[in-house]
Amino acid sequence: MSQEDEGREAAGMAAAPTRTPPSETRLLPPPWTAALIAARWYVRYGPGMRPKRALLREWLEVGLQQNPRRSRIVRTRHGVHMRVSTTKDFITRSIYSTGSWEPCVSAFIASRLRPGDGFIDVGSNVGYYALLASRFVGRQGAVVAIEPMPDIHKELLANLALNHVENIRVVRAAVTSEPGEVTLYVPHTGNLGATTMVQPNRHEAKFVVPGLPLAQVVTATELRRARIIKIDVEGAEGVVLASLAPMLDQLRPECEIVVEISPERLAATGNSADRLLAPFTEYGLHPYKLVNPYVPEFFPELIRRPAKPTRITDAIETQTDIVLSRIDADTLA
Repeated sequence: MSQEDEGREAAGMAAAPTRTPPSETRLLPPPWTAALIAARWYVRYGPGMRPKRALLREWLEVGLQQNPRRSRIVRTRHGVHMRVSTTKDFITRSIYSTGSWEPCVSAFIASRLRPGDGFIDVGSNVGYYALLASRFVGRQGAVVAIEPMPDIHKELLANLALNHVENIRVVRAAVTSEPGEVTLYVPHTGNLGATTMVQPNRHEAKFVVPGLPLAQVVTATELRRARIIKIDVEGAEGVVLASLAPMLDQLRPECEIVVEISPERLAATGNSADRLLAPFTEYGLHPYKLVNPYVPEFFPELIRRPAKPTRITDAIETQTDIVLSRIDADTLA
């Protein structure tokens, strides 16, 4: 199922072709910029789903790439403030336009966290999930934000300072199997959120960063406290999960793991989803699929009515966001 079809199914929409402006379409500078600002306001605060989908599809996605907004502070749906340095990047553009990123993943994490909980964010990027978790776990809770990329790490720190948080510990390192240095690649698209340890055919830039095993990145107390462990490392999930597997006995019983699985990138490293998840399923954790279409026109509907995670019974063959949980059910409530 394509990302568009998945998004339509999750949003309860009939299948129909999605008309997307070609990338070579050139929107004009102001007064178009004022119109884009108005469109963004409507997407965030206006009524009706159909106009919002059309504005995102036809205007905002193309317009904000070709006429990027200057650095500014925006408020997310969960009440935190973030500095959007550019709307060229997919993640920050989505946060700017809709106030959300990965609506179903966001809703699931928010629904699980309670005051005093712990949250471990492996691949924190600019801090969207770390800040979301910070609000829900409160002053008595604790968040660990792990982000190795130098430029992204600076934006992460700036966003934490913007919200005056004191319950987030930041680690600038990649999670690796052994201590040492590792090379990260920024894809030719320039999407920093897709930075990966797996060398692509084409890349825009590469960085050498420090790497540490997970056991040296998080403390035993942080691990025992974690209610959610989120892993989004663009193909390096095999390394992170392999580091986590020997420590499963240290997790609290209700701890759930949210991880993005990329079978194609796993295959490039000689791994597979089934082999990777085997230690977790054998331990008694069950896999559930999180709906996560990277098609912003579906975000407003999924923000309003996020889809619940559903039990995975077939092989994982495409990039999939999953939840590993001790709960044995058809869906996670």
